Amino acid sequence: MSFPELGLSTDRLYDIKPKPRGGLPFDFNGYGGIDLIVAQDGLIASDLLNGFDLEICKASFDGKKFHIPDPHLTFAAKTKMETNRRAVVGSYVAHYQVPENQYFGAIEFSRNASTTISAVRRDVPNTPFYKRLDLANMLPDLYNPNARMFDHHGTFQDPMVKMKHGASIQFHNWCCKLIDRLRKYQQRGIEVVDAPTIAANFRTDQFSIIAHEMM
Repeated sequence: MSFPELGLSTDRLYDIKPKPRGGLPFDFNGYGGIDLIVAQDGLIASDLLNGFDLEICKASFDGKKFHIPDPHLTFAAKTKMETNRRAVVGSYVAHYQVPENQYFGAIEFSRNASTTISAVRRDVPNTPFYKRLDLANMLPDLYNPNARMFDHHGTFQDPMVKMKHGASIQFHNWCCKLIDRLRKYQQRGIEVVDAPTIAANFRTDQFSIIAHEMM
């Protein structure tokens, strides 16, 4: 493998080759699905890996050694889901109801998501994922349904309104992303041994608070 952008100009540095007549299961052109992981300056790769939702995703190569978590599961194409995320997702899909009004706006969806989150927090009271929700709950509600669409005060263009009501929408989107990732790995043949129960017809529609406010 040769990656000039990383300062690796020769294949001899990392001599990784497939079996005879085989191929490496990697898309060198980047045309497939790639997850971009963004971290604060100062964090090391192992800190990021420890925060992944599925144990099998923590397998890594640091340039010298391969690190395989739960090898007895990983090499059997099985994995566990991180405990807190599994509990939150399981509770969220159990309580979530699609809004009755298909033409709902951002504020209606935010309140609908907040109702679901309240039920989730009763089921799963202690996780590290509620900090932004708690901060949003402390903010004053400046939303004004009579504000002009392009006025920054009282609409979802207002940063305070966006933070107050957008936190629950972001939480919903985050749960949907976890479900999509779970399904993606299951479709690849990975058995998630402790996966939460999710109905096959459960929809993982994600929402933009700005786009829905302007509809």
